[in-house]
Amino acid sequence: MVSKCANPSCLTTFRYLREGRLFHLAVGAAAVEGAGVPETPALEHFWLCGECSSRMTLVSHSGGVLVVPLQDLSEKQEQQRSRSTAVGALKKMS
Repeated sequence: MVSKCANPSCLTTFRYLREGRLFHLAVGAAAVEGAGVPETPALEHFWLCGECSSRMTLVSHSGGVLVVPLQDLSEKQEQQRSRSTAVGALKKMS
């Protein structure tokens, strides 16, 4: 459950969907018990408050989820962020 901004430096608590940006990202790999079954990533929700989402985004990484400044995004990551229907990010809430 989302309770606060995903930026570790921010203490803003989640109250409304109308502000910030909600993300649905794959994190880690949950091993399914059984021989030869490939690992399936777990999907979790994260939220960046309005102030943080104007300067940062979240990126799924093998070590977890990273908070990345927008200017540090690669071109491919920027294209994925701009698609409002992308699997990794839900529509920006105004």
